[in-house]
Amino acid sequence: MAIKLKAKNYGPLRMHSVKPGTLAYTTEAGYEAMAGAPASTELGAPSDLIMAALASCIAISLEMAAQDMKVDPGEIDVEVKGSKARDLPHRFGSFSATVYLADIEDQDLAARLLKQAKQICTVSNTLNSEVSVSLRDKR
Repeated sequence: MAIKLKAKNYGPLRMHSVKPGTLAYTTEAGYEAMAGAPASTELGAPSDLIMAALASCIAISLEMAAQDMKVDPGEIDVEVKGSKARDLPHRFGSFSATVYLADIEDQDLAARLLKQAKQICTVSNTLNSEVSVSLRDKR
């Protein structure tokens, strides 16, 4: 039996250059932030942003899984590390995420929560998908 998922669109997220190496972006919800290279206390590098997206998606997915299982996940701490691939094209070769659930002592429950979260995390599932890039003629 095929599972049908509700269609959902994301964005737009608009990114524009402020000066060389510095970009500003605004989300559909109105959140504004800066990105660029090299990373600093004011700028998140693109590599930081993708790791932040992965960590936040895992944490939110854990909260959703806990709600489904009717448990309180308590404090969630996620650390993500990335490794660059050793061949071309330039990209991440792998990510590792370490999750700490401070308030869940039952390790079987924690493992079930993490398994369900991994299955529903849009970002971790997306990291396996094709990316299309196109050029627009005019603003």
